[in-house]
Formats: sequence, C-alpha cells, structure tokens
Amino acid sequence: MNEPIQVTSHVSRDFLQNAAYFNTVPKVVWEYVSNSVDNPKPNQPVSVEVKVSKERVVIADNGCGMSREGLQNFFLMHAENIRRGRGESVRGRYGTGKCAAFGIADVLRVETVQNGILNIVELSRKDIEQSKSGKPFSVRDIVVDKPTTQEDGTRIIISQLNTRNIELPATIAYVERHLGRQLHNNTVVINDHVCEYQEPVSSWQRAFHPTPGLAGILGAIELVVKVSPAPLEKERAGIDILSKGIWHDTTLGTLEGDFARRIFGEVDAPILEEKYDMEKIPPFDNTRNMTLNISNPIVATLLGWIDECLHQIALELSQQEKERRASEETKRLAKQAQQLESILNDDFQSLQMELEKIRRMARLRQGDTDSDIIPGEGTTQTEYTLGGPEHGNGMRGELAGPGEEERTGLSLLPGEDKGGPSKVSERRHKQATFHVEYRHEQEDSPRSHYDRETRTIVINLDHPQIARAAREGGGIEGKQFREMTYEIAFVEYAIALGHERLRRDEFYSGSDALFDIRETINRVSRAAYA
Repeated sequence: MNEPIQVTSHVSRDFLQNAAYFNTVPKVVWEYVSNSVDNPKPNQPVSVEVKVSKERVVIADNGCGMSREGLQNFFLMHAENIRRGRGESVRGRYGTGKCAAFGIADVLRVETVQNGILNIVELSRKDIEQSKSGKPFSVRDIVVDKPTTQEDGTRIIISQLNTRNIELPATIAYVERHLGRQLHNNTVVINDHVCEYQEPVSSWQRAFHPTPGLAGILGAIELVVKVSPAPLEKERAGIDILSKGIWHDTTLGTLEGDFARRIFGEVDAPILEEKYDMEKIPPFDNTRNMTLNISNPIVATLLGWIDECLHQIALELSQQEKERRASEETKRLAKQAQQLESILNDDFQSLQMELEKIRRMARLRQGDTDSDIIPGEGTTQTEYTLGGPEHGNGMRGELAGPGEEERTGLSLLPGEDKGGPSKVSERRHKQATFHVEYRHEQEDSPRSHYDRETRTIVINLDHPQIARAAREGGGIEGKQFREMTYEIAFVEYAIALGHERLRRDEFYSGSDALFDIRETINRVSRAAYA
C-alpha cells in the first residue's frame, strides 16, 4: 500500500523567510517590546528597557517570564498565542516573532526567569543554515532550570548585527506611535529615553460614521480624522486602524502631498478580530509588513471608506489654503520670505561651490587628471531640444491626478539653443534651494521647524514670542518682527545643514556639527546686516 502524501515544511528556510520581513531595527525592537507588553504578570504593568548600539540590541522586561515549556512554545513556528487561546485580546497571532532577530542579526540569546527558575538558550544563523535537510534544528541550551533569586522577566539579546543603521530616532518614534495608549499603563525606555504617548497638536477634527449599508459590513464604528497645523513626520501621519484596541495598520489611502502629511487619527474596527476565524481570506497575514490584507472583503470596504473620508478632509484643506493665500497678510509676508530665501540661498550656493573646490583638490591629490573639468557657460550649439505638444498654462492642483492621454511626439528634436547652467530644470533648481514660509500653526506648536523633503523653513506666527513681536513692534513689517524671524530662520538653516552633513558623512561628529552651526549663524547674519 502506498504511503499517503503529506504536506511538510522546510523548517530552516521557513524560519529565515519569516525573518526577512523584520528588515529594520524599528520593526525588530517593536516586535519584542510588544511581546513584553503582551505578557505581564497578573494585574501588573510591564517595564521594558531597550539598549540599542552598533554591536547589539537588548530588550529586557519584568513580565511573567517563561518556563522551559514556555520557551519550547516560544520557538514553535506558527504556534497559537497562549493568551489569545484563552480568549484575551493581544497583538500576537502567528508566532513568528521569535525569528525577528534574524532579520537584522546572526545571533539570538534568550534569558528568562519564571518562579525562581532561570533558563538561557541561544540560536545562531549558522545553526539554522546547517539544517539543509529541512528537519527541525536545535536551540543551544546555556542554562537549564537553574534556581535563582532573580526577578521574573525576559531578556532578549540580539548580536552580530548585519545593519550599520541602528535608526534610533525612528525606533523610538515607531514604538511610541504603535504602542500608543498602552504607554499610559506600561513603561518603555529606549537608550534612556522614556517613551511617551504624544498625540500631535491638531487645529481641527472631523468624526465620520458609516452609512447604514456600510455599518452592516463594518459595524457601528467611528473614524476620527484630525488635522495638524503643520506637516507631520512620516511616522506620525496617517489613520491608525485598530481592532479591540490592538493596532494593525496605518493608512492615508490614496491621499498624497502636504495635505496628507497633516492628517492623523484612528478608527477601531472590532469586526476584524471577531470575523477573523470566519473569513476564507483573513484580514491579517503573517508577513509582519504592518498592513491589513486588502484581499479581505471587510478590509477592502474599510480602506475604501477611510479613503473617501480623507478626500473630503483634503477638499476642506484645499479651500482653506486658497483663502490663506488670497489674504493681504500672506502677500506681505511672502515678500519678506523672498528676502530671507535670497540670503540663505546665496550662502548655500557659496557653500556648495567651496565644497566642490575641496572635492576637486582631493581628486587631484589622488591622481585624477580630469578632476578639474567642471561645467562652463556652454559654447557649443545644442543639437536637440524637447519635443511633443506645448505645455498648458494651468496651475497644478493639490488633488491633481495623472493625465488620461500620454504626451505624444519625439522626446528630442533639433534645437538651436546653446547648452549651459541656465538650462538646468526648474524642478532641479527648486530642490537645490531653501524656502521660507510664515504660517499660523497655533500657540502650542513649535516656534519654527524644518521640512527636509521640501527644504522649507516654517516660522509659526502664532508662537507667543513671534506674535508679541508683531503686536508690539509695528506689525509684520516692523523692525522687531523682521529681525526676530530672520534670526529664527538663520538658526533653522544652520541646524538643517548640520543634519544633512550628519546624515551623509558617518565620520562627521556631533561636536563638528555644533561648531558648524555656530559658524553658519554668524556667517549668514553678518551677510544679512552687512
């Protein structure tokens, strides 16, 4: 009699494939921190301490810890979450978190204490890869069931990192955003930074409820959309989608641009958890890509409804922006902004030219004989120019979408102009310059901030210091207001240059950045008042 065909799995390949989804430090830290928060002692908050360095990542908690049997379940691929099996609402579902460390490193060590018994185990990528047969591989025992006086809890040690970018600020922001209100009850410290639930400042908000027909699918839920007076960092913008208080996704639908970056909020859809076991296509998947499964009918309906609501908000924002730009105050402030931009961009251009000279000299020292060739004014007549239909004279709208007809004609046609720096595209020129904007961003918002994506320095007209200067110093065209906002812009510009250098040069130190910030402020302020 023939043996029945069975479905099997290549364990090591399955393990490492799941690990690949955890491809950043924020995702890995979030995975183990959320595991700690999901496993407290009865009726006690959890304290989690995270240490992130270039050598290793350590996550230690004072939760319930694990017994030897608990460790066995921890390393069981796709195991059922024990608390979920008891009917509790927790984040864990597929049991793939134990492989998260191998998304960024080669060694995972688990030290855990439960009821006065210590167990320590270790697993390395080498051990996993040696299991070429596809059979289960062993986790190395370091300490087995040893009596101890240590407090209950678990310590995860991830070492031999394969990434240079530890992304500390992004890790903190990721954990703060996604733990959210759970930080009111639990304590998480990352490199001495105490994580807090900090909702962005909002200038107004709207609440949406599904129509009776949609409510039959989604339930009687409420979507709260809030609008920030200023564009938010990427980690803070978007609508959080929760189910019974557990975060599963963040979305901005099809919305893009500055308006999208000002929107945040949340919606809790319990039906995603309640209908999970009844759906042929589950609303969640095990890839840990922090998104819902769009193929699930409930998820598709939910995301479509959220997208429709967000576009209603965008229309309101668009109308508000038109009214703001039409105001007399905005027109007068735009002139001051242009003067400031001229000062900053003259300095930036001089700085870029100086850096180019340094680069050319460095290449010469390395024997590059062509390094002194730089673009000139252009003396040769160009042979080609852009073809296709003439451009229209319409303005690009905030909600503009792609055109329906492809631009026809050859990409290049015979031309008559001479080449030279003046032919640099307007888009490239805008990206290489700094911009200044005066905005009303509420009294509690920062005095100023810098948007790296658009190289825009924003000055908050509602900040008490700036508002007082305008009120008591002759208005927005008075000397006191002008000099104060100039100084604010110079400081933001100097800090922005320091951040750019730190981001691009791994040998650039913090002390170098502080020195350069001071020098930049001195240089541009001298040029402004010379």
